[in-house]
Amino acid sequence: MKDLQEIENAIGKLRDSLEEISSGRRDLDRALKARGLRVHTKDPHAELLLPPDAPQKDWDTLYEHLKRYSFRLFLRDAIAKRHGFALEDLLKYCSREAAQRYLETLLELKAIVKEGRTYTLRNPLLHSFGPTLEWFIAELFRRELDSPAYYGVRLYGTPHGGDFDVIALWQGYLVYTEVKSSPPRGVEREEIRAFLLRLAGLIPDCAILFNDTHLRMADKIVPFLEEELSLLSSPSPLERLTGELFHTGHRLFVINSKKSVLENFLYCLRDFLSHTVPRPWPSPTDEERD
Repeated sequence: MKDLQEIENAIGKLRDSLEEISSGRRDLDRALKARGLRVHTKDPHAELLLPPDAPQKDWDTLYEHLKRYSFRLFLRDAIAKRHGFALEDLLKYCSREAAQRYLETLLELKAIVKEGRTYTLRNPLLHSFGPTLEWFIAELFRRELDSPAYYGVRLYGTPHGGDFDVIALWQGYLVYTEVKSSPPRGVEREEIRAFLLRLAGLIPDCAILFNDTHLRMADKIVPFLEEELSLLSSPSPLERLTGELFHTGHRLFVINSKKSVLENFLYCLRDFLSHTVPRPWPSPTDEERD
């Protein structure tokens, strides 16, 4: 009986190792190790919308819904009113019909509980939309870009500490994404400085500051970043790629979510790649998107 248990344990370890290899997580860990870093904790579930034991189909449903900006705004509003809300409380960012559909979806996912006309969040630890948005961006790298990714990461070996929102290995390059779920007015200058200090400790190949909003980046986020860059290193003016997508050195990007989160990420990653990979032909001229 003991021998059988040992065999089952060995098979389990082998299965886990194969999963690490096939998912690319081992390569991501190696990229961090090359920088003198090791993962302390990652992919926390405590503050996500769904419980860790939710069926995969529920996670798939949540992921597809999070692609919609109106649903993300709705969810952010619902979480802010987590102690109790009615349909009428959630009409700021979407129509009554859309809000009703979204509530029905959350009920099906068992993310909320209904008592009479009042809804409450099932997870009492859910205080912010931020962790769920970080999960979504990590899933975007995994599902759409075929890249291993961690979210909510704490690392050994970083001089400044703190959480790293999303770390991914895309095409062999370490990409760090700072995720801001609040509108630009809710982003403080100290947060921008902390982001840059985390970059200094992580040494990613490419970094993206993502603000989940359709509002302008040029009014507050870009000036804050330029000012902090000039204080911490040297003046580095940000240039506009297209729309509200900006870069400095084709390695550090600032983006919002207007048009498409995935499209904006791909636009920046392609720009990074086109200025990183040596080639004997001229660099293509990117045209403005429609």
